[in-house]
Amino acid sequence: MTAMPNMIAGKPPSEPPGEFNPLSTAALVRRVTFGLTPSELTLANALGREAYIERHLNPQSIPDPTVQSRLASQYSWLSLPAPQLTGFAADQLINRLVDARILRAALSERQLFERVVDMWTDHFNIFIQNGPEPVMKVVDDREVIRAHALGRFHDLLLASAYSPAMIHSLDNVSNQFGTPNENYARELLELHTMGANGGYTQHDVREIARCFTGWAYYGGFSGDISYTFFYNPGSHDNGQKIVLGNIIPANLGIEDGHRVVQILAGHPSTARHIARKLLVEFWGYDPPARLIGDIARVYTRTGGDIRAMIRAILDPSIWPSPTPKFKRPLHLVASILRAVGTLLVNAGAMREPLAAAGHLPFHWAPPNGYPDRLSAWAGSLLVRWNFASDLTSGVYNTSASFLPTALFGLDPSPQSIVQTMNQMLHGGEMPAPERAALLQWIGPSPVSETRLREALGLAFSMPSFQWY
Repeated sequence: MTAMPNMIAGKPPSEPPGEFNPLSTAALVRRVTFGLTPSELTLANALGREAYIERHLNPQSIPDPTVQSRLASQYSWLSLPAPQLTGFAADQLINRLVDARILRAALSERQLFERVVDMWTDHFNIFIQNGPEPVMKVVDDREVIRAHALGRFHDLLLASAYSPAMIHSLDNVSNQFGTPNENYARELLELHTMGANGGYTQHDVREIARCFTGWAYYGGFSGDISYTFFYNPGSHDNGQKIVLGNIIPANLGIEDGHRVVQILAGHPSTARHIARKLLVEFWGYDPPARLIGDIARVYTRTGGDIRAMIRAILDPSIWPSPTPKFKRPLHLVASILRAVGTLLVNAGAMREPLAAAGHLPFHWAPPNGYPDRLSAWAGSLLVRWNFASDLTSGVYNTSASFLPTALFGLDPSPQSIVQTMNQMLHGGEMPAPERAALLQWIGPSPVSETRLREALGLAFSMPSFQWY
């Protein structure tokens, strides 16, 4: 791009009458996917709001042939058990898992499911470059996050507690009777369940650590059980414990951990913490206390049913209008790829811009996961603009190409170009000032392909496309 209008992407898009309606079908599609596409908007309009949401809440019923075929041909070993993954180099495992995440975000028909997977991946964050994590994180992604993303929170929490990747990441492998390690217990309370202000004490941290003594995994030289869960009864503290006022009798063995998961999953503070987490994902950054309470009650009433909570969050009859959210870099990259309909021949080409923006999947080292707040990502605008310019100008043509003529037709007029961009990127809700700026940028007919590509890159860099 040779120049760019002075536009600020650090603020939510303006909402002139009739534009950027937060309760429109287009807004719903933006809210539950990694990016609006004309076909997805057509589907949502055809089904109606309720049926569209229900479709996405039951992803197993959604055909996903493109992604399934690509996974089967290029990433089939992602379905292997941990012992069989040990034959792959760590970098190969890491890159392939990252690429599969990018591919799914951009191309999967099961978009809400992929959004929820992304959220739980951060909630139960595991840094993939921590020792033997590549092998174990491949399994964790498949058997913990993806297997339980839309199920009951209790089951997701228990699966995570059993995950060798989590056991290694939070040092529970060294949590033994006589030398307890409290790291997992502390993050279990602060991050995974009750929240930092959930009402637990240091005594609860110690008692929970005692409950999980002996929860470990087999090492990498254990043959066909390498990197699988291992409970060592000889390392377990068999004494009585008291967790949040609940007595856990002596000599229950591995059942101690099950009791902890049951206590925490059923705690009111966990209900509020998870309600707020889902609201931040699908409603906005600062959900009001009343709304958190409403969704927490859904959690309690349904036994932590994640589908039920999302359904309630997306019900416009019981919630105020959602507030705009700034796309995190993966979201932004996926939404651009989706908008132009790229086949994404090589998902690995997207690793570099995502790393430059600080949002390469599975590469956040602290246990709290990539942040979901405006202040964390507002400084990545130059990287975003550069990616939009590079993609539309053809830098990624061997990996993620698209044909302008397929999008805009032959010899399009400036007005038809802007109209197409409005529908393609925003479902008809692009703010009028941005349409005017694009029209001015394109200039008079005829429009060269270079100018057309630059205009599309500009449209992807404008404020309204940075938000959803």
